[in-house]
Amino acid sequence: MLRDKFREFSRDTSSIGQERVDGVNGLADALIAAGHSENATVAEWKDGLNEAWADLLELIDTRSQMLAASYELHRFYHDARETLAQSTTHRGTARHGAAWRSLTSVRPQVRQVQEDAARLEKAYAGEKAADIRRHEQAVSEAWAELRGSSQGRRRLLLDTVDKFRFLRAVRDLLLWMDGVRLQIEGQERPR
Repeated sequence: MLRDKFREFSRDTSSIGQERVDGVNGLADALIAAGHSENATVAEWKDGLNEAWADLLELIDTRSQMLAASYELHRFYHDARETLAQSTTHRGTARHGAAWRSLTSVRPQVRQVQEDAARLEKAYAGEKAADIRRHEQAVSEAWAELRGSSQGRRRLLLDTVDKFRFLRAVRDLLLWMDGVRLQIEGQERPR
């Protein structure tokens, strides 16, 4: 955006400036052709003006090239940071997805243990029944803890994705505001 504004500024400055320089050169040529008493001074001033204009055009071109190079470098760093952040987040999300699929494959096993425990508790009495109940409780508690931690991780990963979206929006807005500020501060004041 800033680069486009500078291009527009450069184009407008070159166009308007060239018209003005051409106008002054025309006046100088008319004065010289009319045999003005200060022909030498007018010609000297005309040459000085044309040299200054060529220097200014070169400066504008150099600034344009520097801005383009700086913009490309900044864009590369921005894209690299964003890609790295997204890759890390998505890799975590993908790992979480694989873990969640693995969890869903464990769910039937947990149900089977619970059903077997209920059936076996009826078949056994005393200490064996209590031992079956303890094992079933340990499996059920581990399953509940695993589901809870998995859901917590999923929420954390989704929050992280939202955070990166927010930070990217903030960064883009700050870059835009910096561009506007630089454009405002960079405007030359009239003399």
